[in-house]
Amino acid sequence: MIEAIAASAVPLILAATGGLLSEQAGVLNISLEGCITSGAFTAALVLNAGGSIPLALAASLVSGILIGVLLSAAHIRMGANLFIAGLGINLLVPSLAGLVSAKVLGHKGTIRIPAAILHGFNGIALPIITWLMIPLAGAAALIIYRSSFGRRIRSAGSSPAFLEERGISSAGVRTWALIISSGMAALSGAFLVFRIEAFVPGMSSGRGWIALVIIWLGFRRYSGILIAAYFFSMIEIISGRAQGISNIPSTLLLALPYTAALFALTLTAVGRKMKMNTVFRT
Repeated sequence: MIEAIAASAVPLILAATGGLLSEQAGVLNISLEGCITSGAFTAALVLNAGGSIPLALAASLVSGILIGVLLSAAHIRMGANLFIAGLGINLLVPSLAGLVSAKVLGHKGTIRIPAAILHGFNGIALPIITWLMIPLAGAAALIIYRSSFGRRIRSAGSSPAFLEERGISSAGVRTWALIISSGMAALSGAFLVFRIEAFVPGMSSGRGWIALVIIWLGFRRYSGILIAAYFFSMIEIISGRAQGISNIPSTLLLALPYTAALFALTLTAVGRKMKMNTVFRT
Protein backbone atom coordinates (compact mmCIF):
# COMPACT_ATOMS: atom_id res chain seq x y z
CA MET A 1 0.00 0.00 0.00
CA ILE A 2 2.88 2.37 0.78
CA GLU A 3 4.29 1.86 -2.71
CA ALA A 4 0.87 2.52 -4.26
CA ILE A 5 0.52 5.75 -2.29
CA ALA A 6 3.99 6.88 -3.33
CA ALA A 7 3.30 6.11 -7.00
CA SER A 8 -0.03 7.94 -6.86
CA ALA A 9 1.70 10.98 -5.38
CA VAL A 10 4.19 11.39 -8.25
CA PRO A 11 1.81 13.21 -10.65
CA LEU A 12 0.56 15.47 -7.85
CA ILE A 13 4.09 16.35 -6.74
CA LEU A 14 5.20 17.14 -10.29
CA ALA A 15 2.14 19.27 -11.07
CA ALA A 16 2.12 21.07 -7.72
CA THR A 17 5.86 21.77 -7.89
CA GLY A 18 5.39 23.30 -11.32
CA GLY A 19 2.40 25.25 -10.06
CA LEU A 20 4.40 26.59 -7.13
CA LEU A 21 7.15 27.74 -9.48
CA SER A 22 4.66 29.83 -11.45
CA GLU A 23 2.99 31.07 -8.25
CA GLN A 24 6.33 32.31 -6.95
CA ALA A 25 6.68 34.29 -10.19
CA GLY A 26 3.27 35.90 -9.65
CA VAL A 27 1.48 33.98 -12.42
CA LEU A 28 -0.32 30.99 -10.88
CA ASN A 29 -0.77 28.39 -13.61
CA ILE A 30 -4.50 27.65 -13.69
CA SER A 31 -4.08 25.37 -16.71
CA LEU A 32 -2.44 22.49 -14.79
CA GLU A 33 -5.47 20.27 -15.39
CA GLY A 34 -5.28 20.80 -19.14
CA CYS A 35 -1.51 20.24 -19.12
CA ILE A 36 -1.93 16.90 -17.35
CA THR A 37 -4.51 15.79 -19.91
CA SER A 38 -2.32 16.97 -22.78
CA GLY A 39 0.74 15.16 -21.45
CA ALA A 40 -1.20 11.96 -20.84
CA PHE A 41 -2.84 11.96 -24.28
CA THR A 42 0.39 12.77 -26.12
CA ALA A 43 2.35 10.07 -24.29
CA ALA A 44 -0.37 7.49 -24.97
CA LEU A 45 -0.51 8.44 -28.65
CA VAL A 46 3.26 8.01 -29.05
CA LEU A 47 3.35 4.69 -27.17
CA ASN A 48 0.33 3.38 -29.06
CA ALA A 49 2.16 4.12 -32.31
CA GLY A 50 5.11 2.03 -31.14
CA GLY A 51 7.29 4.86 -29.88
CA SER A 52 9.73 4.48 -27.02
CA ILE A 53 9.23 5.69 -23.45
CA PRO A 54 11.85 8.48 -23.76
CA LEU A 55 10.12 9.66 -26.94
CA ALA A 56 6.75 9.61 -25.17
CA LEU A 57 8.19 11.66 -22.30
CA ALA A 58 9.75 14.14 -24.73
CA ALA A 59 6.51 14.50 -26.69
CA SER A 60 4.56 14.94 -23.47
CA LEU A 61 6.98 17.64 -22.33
CA VAL A 62 6.69 19.46 -25.66
CA SER A 63 2.89 19.44 -25.44
CA GLY A 64 3.11 21.08 -22.01
CA ILE A 65 5.64 23.63 -23.24
CA LEU A 66 3.30 24.59 -26.09
CA ILE A 67 0.49 25.15 -23.59
CA GLY A 68 2.84 27.27 -21.48
CA VAL A 69 3.75 29.36 -24.53
CA LEU A 70 0.06 29.78 -25.40
CA LEU A 71 -0.91 30.76 -21.85
CA SER A 72 1.97 33.20 -21.45
CA ALA A 73 1.24 34.78 -24.83
CA ALA A 74 -2.43 35.22 -23.91
CA HIS A 75 -1.79 36.64 -20.44
CA ILE A 76 1.60 38.36 -20.55
CA ARG A 77 1.71 39.54 -24.16
CA MET A 78 -1.97 40.17 -24.85
CA GLY A 79 -3.19 41.05 -21.36
CA ALA A 80 -5.83 38.33 -21.09
CA ASN A 81 -7.11 37.42 -17.64
CA LEU A 82 -4.90 34.60 -16.35
CA PHE A 83 -7.73 32.66 -14.72
CA ILE A 84 -9.99 32.85 -17.79
CA ALA A 85 -7.14 31.91 -20.14
CA GLY A 86 -6.15 28.95 -17.97
CA LEU A 87 -9.74 27.79 -17.62
CA GLY A 88 -10.15 28.03 -21.39
CA ILE A 89 -7.14 25.74 -21.87
CA ASN A 90 -8.57 23.27 -19.35
CA LEU A 91 -11.76 23.10 -21.41
CA LEU A 92 -10.04 23.12 -24.80
CA VAL A 93 -7.50 20.33 -24.30
CA PRO A 94 -9.94 17.43 -23.66
CA SER A 95 -11.95 18.46 -26.71
CA LEU A 96 -8.82 18.58 -28.88
CA ALA A 97 -7.74 15.20 -27.51
CA GLY A 98 -11.08 13.72 -28.52
CA LEU A 99 -10.87 15.28 -31.98
CA VAL A 100 -7.31 14.07 -32.63
CA SER A 101 -8.16 10.62 -31.29
CA ALA A 102 -11.15 10.38 -33.62
CA LYS A 103 -9.10 11.46 -36.64
CA VAL A 104 -5.99 9.37 -35.93
CA LEU A 105 -7.39 6.27 -34.21
CA GLY A 106 -10.99 6.34 -35.38
CA HIS A 107 -12.49 6.59 -31.87
CA LYS A 108 -12.62 8.94 -28.88
CA GLY A 109 -12.37 6.34 -26.15
CA THR A 110 -9.58 4.57 -24.32
CA ILE A 111 -6.12 4.35 -25.89
CA ARG A 112 -4.50 1.16 -24.66
CA ILE A 113 -0.73 0.79 -24.49
CA PRO A 114 0.86 -2.55 -25.47
CA ALA A 115 1.89 -4.18 -22.19
CA ALA A 116 5.29 -5.18 -23.56
CA ILE A 117 6.31 -1.52 -23.96
CA LEU A 118 5.82 -0.62 -20.30
CA HIS A 119 6.53 -3.96 -18.64
CA GLY A 120 10.19 -3.32 -17.84
CA PHE A 121 9.65 0.36 -17.09
CA ASN A 122 6.84 -0.20 -14.59
CA GLY A 123 8.75 -3.04 -12.94
CA ILE A 124 12.06 -1.24 -12.46
CA ALA A 125 12.22 2.42 -13.49
CA LEU A 126 8.86 3.67 -12.21
CA PRO A 127 9.44 2.55 -8.57
CA ILE A 128 12.87 4.21 -8.64
CA ILE A 129 11.41 7.46 -9.98
CA THR A 130 8.64 7.25 -7.39
CA TRP A 131 11.07 7.23 -4.47
CA LEU A 132 13.29 9.85 -6.10
CA MET A 133 10.49 12.40 -5.79
CA ILE A 134 11.57 13.42 -2.28
CA PRO A 135 15.20 14.33 -3.17
CA LEU A 136 14.03 15.82 -6.48
CA ALA A 137 11.62 18.08 -4.62
CA GLY A 138 14.48 19.04 -2.32
CA ALA A 139 16.59 19.91 -5.37
CA ALA A 140 13.74 22.04 -6.70
CA ALA A 141 13.60 23.87 -3.37
CA LEU A 142 17.34 24.57 -3.58
CA ILE A 143 16.92 25.94 -7.10
CA ILE A 144 14.05 28.26 -6.18
CA TYR A 145 15.60 29.53 -2.94
CA ARG A 146 19.35 29.32 -3.51
CA SER A 147 20.00 29.88 -7.24
CA SER A 148 20.09 33.11 -9.24
CA PHE A 149 17.28 31.76 -11.42
CA GLY A 150 15.19 31.15 -8.31
CA ARG A 151 15.82 34.67 -7.06
CA ARG A 152 14.64 36.03 -10.39
CA ILE A 153 11.51 33.90 -10.20
CA ARG A 154 10.67 35.16 -6.71
CA SER A 155 11.51 38.75 -7.62
CA ALA A 156 9.18 38.56 -10.63
CA GLY A 157 6.37 37.76 -8.21
CA SER A 158 7.20 40.05 -5.30
CA SER A 159 9.12 42.94 -6.86
CA PRO A 160 9.15 43.04 -10.68
CA ALA A 161 10.47 46.61 -10.60
CA PHE A 162 13.61 45.28 -8.91
CA LEU A 163 14.31 43.11 -11.96
CA GLU A 164 13.51 45.85 -14.44
CA GLU A 165 15.98 48.20 -12.72
CA ARG A 166 18.69 45.61 -13.36
CA GLY A 167 17.80 45.16 -17.00
CA ILE A 168 15.99 41.85 -16.52
CA SER A 169 12.56 41.50 -18.10
CA SER A 170 10.03 40.42 -15.46
CA ALA A 171 7.68 39.44 -18.30
CA GLY A 172 10.35 37.13 -19.68
CA VAL A 173 10.91 35.50 -16.29
CA ARG A 174 7.17 34.97 -15.84
CA THR A 175 6.95 33.49 -19.33
CA TRP A 176 9.63 30.93 -18.50
CA ALA A 177 7.92 30.16 -15.20
CA LEU A 178 4.66 29.35 -16.98
CA ILE A 179 6.45 27.27 -19.63
CA ILE A 180 8.38 25.21 -17.06
CA SER A 181 5.28 24.82 -14.91
CA SER A 182 3.20 23.56 -17.85
CA GLY A 183 5.95 21.16 -18.91
CA MET A 184 6.15 19.63 -15.43
CA ALA A 185 2.38 19.18 -15.29
CA ALA A 186 2.42 17.50 -18.71
CA LEU A 187 5.07 15.05 -17.49
CA SER A 188 2.79 14.18 -14.57
CA GLY A 189 0.16 13.21 -17.15
CA ALA A 190 2.65 10.90 -18.85
CA PHE A 191 3.29 9.13 -15.53
CA LEU A 192 -0.45 8.58 -15.14
CA VAL A 193 -0.45 6.76 -18.48
CA PHE A 194 2.57 4.68 -17.46
CA ARG A 195 0.82 3.60 -14.26
CA ILE A 196 -2.44 2.37 -15.79
CA GLU A 197 -1.01 1.50 -19.24
CA ALA A 198 -3.74 3.41 -21.05
CA PHE A 199 -5.21 6.83 -21.71
CA VAL A 200 -8.79 7.22 -20.56
CA PRO A 201 -10.79 10.41 -21.22
CA GLY A 202 -11.06 12.32 -17.96
CA MET A 203 -8.21 10.35 -16.37
CA SER A 204 -6.71 13.49 -14.82
CA SER A 205 -9.73 13.40 -12.47
CA GLY A 206 -9.18 16.91 -11.17
CA ARG A 207 -5.53 16.34 -10.26
CA GLY A 208 -4.62 19.72 -11.70
CA TRP A 209 -7.06 21.43 -9.36
CA ILE A 210 -5.93 19.32 -6.41
CA ALA A 211 -2.33 20.30 -7.23
CA LEU A 212 -3.35 23.95 -6.92
CA VAL A 213 -4.97 23.19 -3.56
CA ILE A 214 -1.82 21.37 -2.44
CA ILE A 215 0.25 24.50 -3.08
CA TRP A 216 -1.73 26.41 -0.46
CA LEU A 217 -2.10 23.50 1.94
CA GLY A 218 1.67 23.11 1.79
CA PHE A 219 2.06 26.78 2.75
CA ARG A 220 3.76 27.41 -0.61
CA ARG A 221 6.80 25.34 0.35
CA TYR A 222 8.14 22.17 -1.24
CA SER A 223 8.23 20.24 2.02
CA GLY A 224 4.56 21.10 2.53
CA ILE A 225 3.74 20.02 -1.02
CA LEU A 226 5.28 16.60 -0.36
CA ILE A 227 3.25 16.08 2.81
CA ALA A 228 -0.01 17.25 1.22
CA ALA A 229 0.53 15.16 -1.93
CA TYR A 230 1.15 11.97 0.04
CA PHE A 231 -1.88 12.72 2.22
CA PHE A 232 -4.23 13.04 -0.76
CA SER A 233 -2.71 10.01 -2.43
CA MET A 234 -3.37 8.01 0.73
CA ILE A 235 -7.01 9.12 0.72
CA GLU A 236 -7.30 8.21 -2.98
CA ILE A 237 -5.84 4.74 -2.51
CA ILE A 238 -7.98 4.04 0.57
CA SER A 239 -11.17 5.18 -1.18
CA GLY A 240 -10.33 3.05 -4.23
CA ARG A 241 -9.72 -0.10 -2.23
CA ALA A 242 -12.76 0.46 -0.04
CA GLN A 243 -15.04 0.18 -3.08
CA GLY A 244 -14.56 -3.57 -3.22
CA ILE A 245 -14.91 -4.32 0.49
CA SER A 246 -17.60 -1.96 1.78
CA ASN A 247 -21.26 -1.22 1.15
CA ILE A 248 -20.64 2.51 0.80
CA PRO A 249 -21.79 3.79 -2.63
CA SER A 250 -18.85 4.09 -5.03
CA THR A 251 -19.82 7.66 -5.92
CA LEU A 252 -19.29 8.72 -2.31
CA LEU A 253 -15.94 6.93 -2.13
CA LEU A 254 -14.78 8.52 -5.39
CA ALA A 255 -15.67 11.93 -3.98
CA LEU A 256 -13.64 11.32 -0.81
CA PRO A 257 -10.32 12.85 -2.05
CA TYR A 258 -12.09 16.02 -3.20
CA THR A 259 -14.06 16.25 0.04
CA ALA A 260 -10.80 15.88 1.95
CA ALA A 261 -9.25 18.64 -0.18
CA LEU A 262 -12.13 21.01 0.56
CA PHE A 263 -12.08 20.15 4.27
CA ALA A 264 -8.30 20.59 4.55
CA LEU A 265 -8.40 23.88 2.65
CA THR A 266 -11.15 25.17 4.94
CA LEU A 267 -9.20 24.18 8.06
CA THR A 268 -6.09 25.89 6.69
CA ALA A 269 -8.01 29.09 5.97
CA VAL A 270 -9.57 29.09 9.44
CA GLY A 271 -6.18 28.43 11.05
CA ARG A 272 -4.57 31.32 9.19
CA LYS A 273 -7.40 33.66 10.14
CA MET A 274 -7.10 32.72 13.82
CA LYS A 275 -3.34 33.24 13.66
CA MET A 276 -3.78 36.69 12.11
CA ASN A 277 -6.34 37.66 14.77
CA THR A 278 -3.90 36.57 17.48
CA VAL A 279 -1.12 38.67 15.94
CA PHE A 280 -3.32 41.77 15.72
CA ARG A 281 -4.45 41.39 19.36
CA THR A 282 -0.88 41.27 20.58
